[in-house]
Amino acid sequence: MKKLIYALLLIPLIFNPSIVKAASYDFEIESNMEIKYVKNTDYVTVTIEYIREVNNSSYYFPATGDKTFPIPDLSSQTENQITAEREFKKDSITVKDSSGKKVNFSIEDQDDSIDIIVPNYKETTRTLPYKIYITYNTHDYVQVVNQNVVIQAPSLPEDTEFEMTHEDTGTETKVSYNLDILVDKDLQDLSKIWPTTYSFDEGEDFNTYTFSQDSRLGKNPYLEFGTSQIYRFELSYTTPQTDSFIPESYSKLLGNISKNIFELSLPRYFDETNQTVKIESISPTPTKIGVDSEGNIIVTFEVDANKESTISVTGYILVSQDPLEDKTEIPNPSISEYTSVISADTDLSKYLTETQYWEVNDSYVQDEANNIKSGETNVLDLIKADYRYINEKLEYDQTKADSTNDRIGAKQALQGESSVCMEYADAMITILRAQGIAARAAIGYANLREASDTPTSQVRHQWVQVWLPDYGWLSIDPTWESENMDIGQNIHKILWETFNDDELSNTRIYSADSLDSINNIEFNISVYAVDESDIESIDTLKTYEEILPIEEIDNGNNIGDWLNKFIKASTIGRSVAIVLPILLIIVFLIIITTVIRIVIKKIKKNKNKKI
Repeated sequence: MKKLIYALLLIPLIFNPSIVKAASYDFEIESNMEIKYVKNTDYVTVTIEYIREVNNSSYYFPATGDKTFPIPDLSSQTENQITAEREFKKDSITVKDSSGKKVNFSIEDQDDSIDIIVPNYKETTRTLPYKIYITYNTHDYVQVVNQNVVIQAPSLPEDTEFEMTHEDTGTETKVSYNLDILVDKDLQDLSKIWPTTYSFDEGEDFNTYTFSQDSRLGKNPYLEFGTSQIYRFELSYTTPQTDSFIPESYSKLLGNISKNIFELSLPRYFDETNQTVKIESISPTPTKIGVDSEGNIIVTFEVDANKESTISVTGYILVSQDPLEDKTEIPNPSISEYTSVISADTDLSKYLTETQYWEVNDSYVQDEANNIKSGETNVLDLIKADYRYINEKLEYDQTKADSTNDRIGAKQALQGESSVCMEYADAMITILRAQGIAARAAIGYANLREASDTPTSQVRHQWVQVWLPDYGWLSIDPTWESENMDIGQNIHKILWETFNDDELSNTRIYSADSLDSINNIEFNISVYAVDESDIESIDTLKTYEEILPIEEIDNGNNIGDWLNKFIKASTIGRSVAIVLPILLIIVFLIIITTVIRIVIKKIKKNKNKKI
């Protein structure tokens, strides 16, 4: 999930200089941006106030030429989305002078922006400053999911100059970039803001957050309002007929004679975001609901193998985070303290080991990990240093994301191979483990929207979790490439399952028949945000525990589970299941026949005695 950094481009000034040099700034330029969000809308209104002043009476700007104001596209959008958004912006653009009078302008489409071209409609002198106000609407700076609102403002390039000296004349210009973000006072609580240096002003209808130009250098101001979200999930899968030998009528007589067993993971509980799950419907009724050592929910379904069936689960995932004023600080223990805690807890050792794709002991990985670690003394600071390192080393490859995504492992990713979220997570987990930091993989869904904005095919997302004492599992998403790191609570994605090794799926299928038709199965899973008012009968929803008692899964060591799978979903077991009833019937008939013969013989013997 990548984030675009916007840049405001300063166009060189046009002026008619004399040989006189001013004592202070000869010119002052202000390019002030205001982003305003009104509740229950899905766009913001942007106003750019452009002020040009001449302080030195020896200079002036003629009423000729023009000034170009680029409005950038979002590079993450498709071509159709960019085209639609450009038209939305163009329909709302207005340009006015300081008295509110409209100023003529023109628009030109560029490769990555639309340019608003405004003429220098009047001469600019020491007593006559030049002011214009450009206003337009855009969806680019805001994301709205129900009552949760995220506003992201453009950054300034890190090489932005706030003072400039003209090479030929020596004239000096001061340039200012002020940013105000106005938000409706009726929004939900503020939960996140970045940079953390800002000023706040409470108004009658709108609150104003002001960011200085220094705080915006290479940093996109980010405001998030809202502390809870509800997501609906819908899972369905048509199980194919894999057994064409045993008639369906036999299954009705002998229910376990032809079965396929599916073990599926469903969304789990998670403390960091208070994630809970409520089930609306589940079909067929599962035979078992289990929880593994990671806390993943594994549900077992048994379906007839000699006919098509459907597995269907619908429900809701509820997540929440703390408001900014109550936000719990993430612990930052020293690395030595952390190492002592980890070494004393044998259960955490599995989160430090090497695997095929997490090459922890590789010399290249060890060198890189130690180089980063050498500059840090505390764990959270080390995690952030690793985050920056991963973002510098890896570059997201959209082409790979849109095609077959072959897993390459951490080392190849760090050495420049094409990467998507899987590589970002694998690389960071590997570096962390090499540094002695307990880490695991997290799988779920991100960038979630409302139903109308939800794609038909949703791709699973991978990120990282690190164990911290006095906190638990801390979520980290290095695919979010920004100085505003995605660390900690995040209600814009949901956790489905976690892993301490190379496995990235808990789905298992057991069948006595050919699995060609069900290998690499693709479940139809849809996850989207809903409002509580959209849930018709919330009181009828059930937790996993209310459907079946949750059993602990002991990694296949349960004899009862093994025997059940052997009998129902193996060739030998199915043969036994078919033959055994017949043998029992034959044995029963033999016994009955034998008993009858003995009885008859006994009756005849008694008759002979009487005679």
